[in-house]
Amino acid sequence: MAALVAMLELARPAQWIKNGFVLLPLFFAHALFDQAALSGALLATLAFCLAASAVYAYNDTRDAARDRLHPDKQQRPLARGAITPRAALTFSALLCVAALAVAALTNAAVVAVIAAYLLLQLAYSQGLKRIAWLDVVIVASGFALRILAGGLAASVPLTPWILAMGFLLALMLALGKRHGDLIHVTDPAARTAARYDVSTIEWVLAGLAGAVLVAYVFYTISPDVVARHGHRALAWSTPWVALGVLRYLFLVFKRGAGGDPSRLALRDPFLLGATLGWLLTLIWVLYR
Repeated sequence: MAALVAMLELARPAQWIKNGFVLLPLFFAHALFDQAALSGALLATLAFCLAASAVYAYNDTRDAARDRLHPDKQQRPLARGAITPRAALTFSALLCVAALAVAALTNAAVVAVIAAYLLLQLAYSQGLKRIAWLDVVIVASGFALRILAGGLAASVPLTPWILAMGFLLALMLALGKRHGDLIHVTDPAARTAARYDVSTIEWVLAGLAGAVLVAYVFYTISPDVVARHGHRALAWSTPWVALGVLRYLFLVFKRGAGGDPSRLALRDPFLLGATLGWLLTLIWVLYR
């Protein structure tokens, strides 16, 4: 029983909230009530949940020694010795197969996206994560692939702006996480290996925050989106995005809280409120 609990921890189901990116194209395309589109998007989401868990399990086998030095990560199953590396690798391989099998229930394009995601994350784990700035670009690319898979699985149109917005937002969150790691990691070697500078990250984060807002505004007023919805009311959701982005910057800069964006979004009342306000505004604008 303890081993099963450790396996579940290794899969990190709490992190599956990130795979909500897969559903964005479906939501924005007025296709929530299209049974075929919804079925395809949900299958793609499940495939990404399985693929992401496979990546977590594999990464933990390589990072166990460093995780033991981290105030939060030291409680992970491999770091505390609750599961063996061999069992974790087997679990990861099974999850990869399951992810590709689920993706195959949609179409070949989604299978290709899942395969590309897994290969990219393998390269990341094998050494690319040690290259400053490239590591966060790879992490952000994974979220762009989620949006792409969602559009392909639901057979709904994708605009360049929604892909750009997803990539920039993910890049901002990834850098916020690096900021938190630099502040909280106590191992000097780990801090030096990251080759990041806190002040540089903060400048880049401020620029990315502005870029996210610009990309979102341009998405809401882009000709394709306006033609699809017949109005520009989607722009009314922009203040919620601005509130969420500014609150996130405050938490990262002033409280060093960028470690886990998923946990932060659920625990901080302002971020949670901004997210709910954004969703409710979009539901009213798009589905009233």
